[in-house]
Amino acid sequence: MKWDQIMRDAWRALLRHRLRSLLSALGIVFAVVAVVTMLAIAEGAKREVLEQIDRLGTNSIIVRTLQLTKAQEAVARRRLSHGLVLSDAKSLEKSIRTISCVAPLKEVKASLSIASVQDPFEILAITDSYQEAMNLSVKTGRFICNTDIVRKNLVCVLGQEVSALLGDSGHLREVLRLEDRTYRIVGILHERQWLRNKSPILAVRNYNRAVFIPMGTGTMGVQEHKGFGEISEIWIRVNRSANVQACAKAVRRILNHKHGGVEDFQVIVPQELLIQAQKTQRIFNIVLGCIAGISLLVGGIGIMNTMLASVAERTREIGIRRAIGAARKHIAFQFLCEAVVLTGTGGCIGIILGAGSAIIISKVAGWKTVLTIWSVIVSIIMAGGVGLVSGLYPAIKAARLEPARALRHE
Repeated sequence: MKWDQIMRDAWRALLRHRLRSLLSALGIVFAVVAVVTMLAIAEGAKREVLEQIDRLGTNSIIVRTLQLTKAQEAVARRRLSHGLVLSDAKSLEKSIRTISCVAPLKEVKASLSIASVQDPFEILAITDSYQEAMNLSVKTGRFICNTDIVRKNLVCVLGQEVSALLGDSGHLREVLRLEDRTYRIVGILHERQWLRNKSPILAVRNYNRAVFIPMGTGTMGVQEHKGFGEISEIWIRVNRSANVQACAKAVRRILNHKHGGVEDFQVIVPQELLIQAQKTQRIFNIVLGCIAGISLLVGGIGIMNTMLASVAERTREIGIRRAIGAARKHIAFQFLCEAVVLTGTGGCIGIILGAGSAIIISKVAGWKTVLTIWSVIVSIIMAGGVGLVSGLYPAIKAARLEPARALRHE
């Protein structure tokens, strides 16, 4: 018997009981929808994390100040720790040879008249090395230079969005008032793609909505340094990715010594986050595989039940086919093909609905979902495999029927 004839016979047999076939296929449909949707969500989450880490740089190390309670701050002062200070950045650059760039940063509490409450602008006091550390590109004008730091020039560099919202006041040589001080605009950055952060650990700043000023020219002047912690964070670039782990250990050791053992800072290594993200992804994939396996198992039981009922109903038909010369393998192939067609159809429908479900989730929940070719292939293979396994026993049972006994069946 030819394969095309087997396929036509399988379709005709399934269409005789449309409702039963549809209900049986629904188990596979929902299982594949779950598989495709979960894989799309998992892939989207993985890519988003990897993009965030790539923005931070796998050859970078970030030291951030930690907010302490009054009691913790008092203990820190008794141990002669004053939080992150500029001297920490200088000590790290001087002590660790594998460091190629160190860029301290201070978050300045100030406001602009155009800043919205929902998404305010960031005022960042920086040194000239910050441009190299963050690979910032200037569209017009220049960036903050060392002369601005030394002379405490009241100049600023604007992100693209800040410049656009300021309108005519956001051009070069215009002035920008931050609280009690007036800064002259000397540069405007190129627009930079930004990914909204869902984790504070992977916080990547939106430089399109940032205003950069020279370190030490904050709106509160020298008074801003009297609090605990002179700077908010230190960005460190390592010359090679292979040296990141050793450099991170050296950074922790030096800062612990300078801060008297007080943990008033946090060392973040994107390379470590990448390794952890990959481990988490593997665990997540195992969990998803178990869930998908259970779903497909339930759907496969429904398919097997349907095929067994079909064998029971078509016993006389099987006897007639055996009597006119059909071999056992032809009977087995026939019922096995019906099971595969049923699960394959359910799988295709499930892939379409799963892709639509992923799109809806992305639009409604704001989650990033990515439908990959391999997830579609995996879903098809899994559905086909369930069809083969579920249809194997009914097919063998049908092939073993004796022609004479089958012909006597009413």
